[in-house]
This record gives sequence, C-alpha cells and structure tokens, in this order.
Amino acid sequence: MNKFLQHVKEGLSKTPKALSSRYFYDEIGDKLFQEIMQLEEYYLPACEMEIIQQQSELMAKHLARVHKNLQIIELGAGDGSKTKHLLNQFQPYFDALEYVAMDISENILCVNKQEIESDVPGIDVRSKAGNYFQTYKDLPETSYGRLVLFLGANIGNFLLDDAAAFFRYVKQGLKENDAFIVAFDLVKHPRKILAAYDDSKGVTKAFNLNLLARMNRELGADFDISKFEHFPLYNPANGYTISHIVSLEDQIVHFSDGFEVRFESFETIHTEISKKYFLQDIQYLSDNSGLKISQTYYDRKKEYAFVSFTRKNEETL
Repeated sequence: MNKFLQHVKEGLSKTPKALSSRYFYDEIGDKLFQEIMQLEEYYLPACEMEIIQQQSELMAKHLARVHKNLQIIELGAGDGSKTKHLLNQFQPYFDALEYVAMDISENILCVNKQEIESDVPGIDVRSKAGNYFQTYKDLPETSYGRLVLFLGANIGNFLLDDAAAFFRYVKQGLKENDAFIVAFDLVKHPRKILAAYDDSKGVTKAFNLNLLARMNRELGADFDISKFEHFPLYNPANGYTISHIVSLEDQIVHFSDGFEVRFESFETIHTEISKKYFLQDIQYLSDNSGLKISQTYYDRKKEYAFVSFTRKNEETL
C-alpha cells in the first residue's frame, strides 16, 4: 500500500484524528512553506540567519580544533538557502568539506543541490531523499569528522521525550569529537509565538489545508476544503504550539479505493506540534540522551539558540 495512503487511513481512523506534518511537503506544500519563511510574523528564519551569519565562523573554529576534514549531515535540509552561508564560512577552516542533505522531499533536495553547488564552489554535495530515520541510519562510515545539523527549530516537532529518543538515535552515528548542532526556538512572548502560526495573510492556513488538497490529488479523496478551517493554539506553560484542521460541519469524505471518513461538526485533525524550549528543557535532553552541551550560540535577543552537543564520555570541543 502507498505509504501516504496507509498513514492517512491509520491517522483518520484514530480518536482523535491525527496526521503527520511531514506530509505537508509536496511540491505545492514546499512553495507555501517558502512563502511562510518570508512572512514578517514568522520570526524564526531571521533569528536563525542572524546566528548563521554572525557565529558560523566561531562554530567552525571550535570544530577545526579537532577535525581537519568535516562531513556535514543536515537532517531535514530544506532548500539550502541558509545552510550555504554556514558552509561558506566553514570552508576556510577545513582541508575538505562534504555536505550530505537529507530531506523527505526530492523536489526540495534538487533546489538544495543547485543552491549549494552554485554558491559554495569546491564542496562535495550529496543528497539523500527519504525519512531521515532511515537515511541517517544507512550512512556509510567516514574518515572525516562528522557534524550533524538539525536546524529550522525542527526539534520542536517532537514531544520532549520523543526528542530525547531522537537525540539517542543521532548519537549512534557520532564518534569521538563529532558534534550535533540543534536549533531551538526559545520561549518568548506568547502572542509573538502564536502570530507565527496564525499569520494575517493566511499562508499558514493554506499550508495546513493543502494536506487535504494533497489527499484529493494523490489519493482520490473528495475533501471540500471550504468546509474545513485551520486552528492553532499556544500553551505558554509548557511551550507547545499545536495546530489542528477543524471540520466545520458533519460530513463524510470518500477515497477512490472505497475508504470513508466520517467527521462530526467541529471534530479536529491534529497536524503539527511546535515546541518552544525553556533552557531546562534543553538540559533535560542532555540528561536523557548521553549527549552533553558543549557550546551555545544565541541570537542577540536570546530568543533562539544553536546548541552543540557531543558524547558525554568525551571532552567538549
């Protein structure tokens, strides 16, 4: 069975209904997400770019103390528009750089490869499409030092204990002096956070509802998009932003293979989690993963951070 169809059948048969945000990213979803990245309310890319532009050289210096050659693996790499700036600042500090981009979207990896190769001459670029829980596990051994990047505050898409399990998974591919750099969106004014997921132009709404349109296009479903609404909420007590798609009336959705889904009025489909991190949450990940915090790089407002982790039984960078 088609993996997307299998996931949809399982997710829409649950109570409450739930679908993974990874299926937002088809060709249309990729374009909508690029629009989100340009929105004024969506502050995350600007914070991340500030750290990349102002502190990538310092990151490179820390890593170059222990590695002459470096393999950089980026999980959920996206289009490479930010990473190319980091790679340009890294390049003078290493004899050789290898960049391995991993993303579920083949379409976005093509864009990534073009971006990196055109703007970072001389770097060895490879792409691996698929779920990085599989592609990372299948990486061959390398004689280079390894840096695993997980940017875009994508760690927020995990519940905290699931994030700790993910850290343990990444640790399996790290050797002595290798590093895992993770971007964290830190807690801040709740209204600022909520606005980032409920923008005034409705692009985030379109991004979520495209999931229904994708089921229509690829799975022969008959969702009437006008009968659904996007609804996000933020809980400042625990830092979780949660997004739902809400059915606005009683309705039945049919799929071309005969599968049917009944929605009651105002029943929801849970689509996304985006956790905002307290500093103690980051420490919790360290305490429960076998990785230790070696360096922290903040934006000027200390609302966003890149945190470098290494194995606990080895010296910090």
